[in-house]
Amino acid sequence: MHATALLRSPKIWIFTLFGALLAIVLTVGYLGGALDTDTPTQRVPIAWADTDQGDGAQHLGAALTDEVLTGGAHESAHWLPFTDEAQARELLTTGTAYAAVVIPADFSARADALTDPRAQPDAVRVTVLTNPIAGPAASGTANGIAQAVLARLSQELGAQLASAHAADPAPPTGMLAGGLAADPIRVTLTPVGPVPAHSAGGMAAFYYTLVLILTGFLLAQLLHSGVDGVLGFTPREFLHKRATHPPLPINRVHTLLAKTGLMVGCAAVAGTVIEAVAMLAFGMPTEHPLGLWGLSMLAVATAGVLPLVLLAVFGAPGALVATIVLVVFGVPSSGGAYPPELQPEVFRWLGQILPMRHTTDAARDLIFPVTGDAVIGSVLVIALWLVASLAAGLLVTAFYDRTGRHRVSAYERAQADRA
Repeated sequence: MHATALLRSPKIWIFTLFGALLAIVLTVGYLGGALDTDTPTQRVPIAWADTDQGDGAQHLGAALTDEVLTGGAHESAHWLPFTDEAQARELLTTGTAYAAVVIPADFSARADALTDPRAQPDAVRVTVLTNPIAGPAASGTANGIAQAVLARLSQELGAQLASAHAADPAPPTGMLAGGLAADPIRVTLTPVGPVPAHSAGGMAAFYYTLVLILTGFLLAQLLHSGVDGVLGFTPREFLHKRATHPPLPINRVHTLLAKTGLMVGCAAVAGTVIEAVAMLAFGMPTEHPLGLWGLSMLAVATAGVLPLVLLAVFGAPGALVATIVLVVFGVPSSGGAYPPELQPEVFRWLGQILPMRHTTDAARDLIFPVTGDAVIGSVLVIALWLVASLAAGLLVTAFYDRTGRHRVSAYERAQADRA
């Protein structure tokens, strides 16, 4: 048969429909999860620590806090109010907040000094604590919102100070005429902690998780075709060589169990190698290497067993289903590149269900010096995916076996009997 004869068959062109479907799914998954991240549908969490002690009867810090929590700036972010800077810092180290605004203890005193003709005019300093470990998108968005809100509050404060002293017969001309009159607040950006070297600027957890998921996914494809070749269900091909033999007498359940056992063994080796190469060859920092080792093996096993189950249940289309679950929607909803608050609602929901976000959260807590408590919950979700997918696969394949839906066709059985 020539290629032209095959291409003239209308049935072969059914694959163009699969191509269109795959294009739609990929576009929705990757572009749908990223194109609208500049217009958040959910407010990003920012801590607000008002430590201002006031200046006599005046408490300007409290006025700014009221404006942020109940005024026009309320909708800009999900503000988390505190009166202690240490509490705000703790939110950053746990990943609960992506930035923190700290109103200093002498805020009111410095603001009042701008209206004192005997004092040397100086800007009112406000600190914005940044959290680079949260990732460039999360940290950058939170910092941008915090600075924009403080810029507006600075103009309002300048107008308030000028109005309060408008009746003064001898106003401090330096304040009223200078730039501090309209913009008295100056923002200082201070990282809550340094970004460790060799950590992809805080993105190491995302890329590490991506390696784990892809390793398990690709291993599953190799094991599926390799084991089926050994069992005689598919031909074994290498370069120009092609070998076949009659299928061995093994049912679907035991085939899946054999592939799963191999996958678990491969996951133990692959997870160990991934962490060793990342740490020893590339210098990736790791606060909890043993915990990361366990997570690596579990994540690779889960990302491998799930495709094996889908292939056992659906056959060849199972590979496409596994790709959609683990890669097409798993990667965009993982919260690694963009935090959940910047994503459309459907991707936030998918992230809570699919295993990749939980793997990313756990890896972040194990790689970086953070004090989050996401590890236990995330590991339980990943383990649940592993156990539930295997259990579902065994139930379906057992049903296939009981109802006579064997992998060997009548023709193959006849060939085996003649052999």
